[in-house]
Amino acid sequence: MPKVGMEPIRRSQIINSTLECICKVGIEKMSLDMVAKQANCSKGVISYYFKSKDNLILEAFKAFLSYYGTKINSEVRKNMTPFQILKIVQKNALPEYYNIDKESEPKLNVSEIHGVGSMNIPPAKKAKLFVSFFSRAMVDAKLQAVLHEVYKGDCKGISSIINYGNKVGDFRETDINKSAYAIIALYIGISMLRVVGFKPKEIHDDIDVFWSVLNSMFGK
Repeated sequence: MPKVGMEPIRRSQIINSTLECICKVGIEKMSLDMVAKQANCSKGVISYYFKSKDNLILEAFKAFLSYYGTKINSEVRKNMTPFQILKIVQKNALPEYYNIDKESEPKLNVSEIHGVGSMNIPPAKKAKLFVSFFSRAMVDAKLQAVLHEVYKGDCKGISSIINYGNKVGDFRETDINKSAYAIIALYIGISMLRVVGFKPKEIHDDIDVFWSVLNSMFGK
């Protein structure tokens, strides 16, 4: 039986360790024994908190996705302009271009236990997790359901930013929902192209592409 009061710490250690193991070997080869070794705990502790490998994968996926919202919300401040808020969304959802093969790999952390500032997913690991989870979601209805809920929330959040832009006169967007969907599709699409290593030699900066599309949408 785990010690009283240790649950939040242990759960975060296990989730972080699960994500590290997925980065190393992928979801299918990841095992509870491997996670236990990474987390420096017994397999029984993992089973106590998460019941099964499938449930552990599901909870790790939720933590991976919620990381983005937590980081974005922590950086938004009052009196920011709509474009400043969208810049924060871009910075977290689509960070500066990176070379996956050359990226250093410090440990990741998706837990808020030690503060939002300590939360981090290195870009190379972010890319590996993105591919692993999205591939799994193709055949896993539970992961698909999680994605649907997260993207519904993303659409709602970005729609509210666009609506705010309309109110203050920065935007003149008549179809807010379509624009929000387009922004999400844009950063997810560019992320996927990064993962497979495709960027035409004529394109120097894919973030510039992102902002070119947004500026044309919002009349900048």
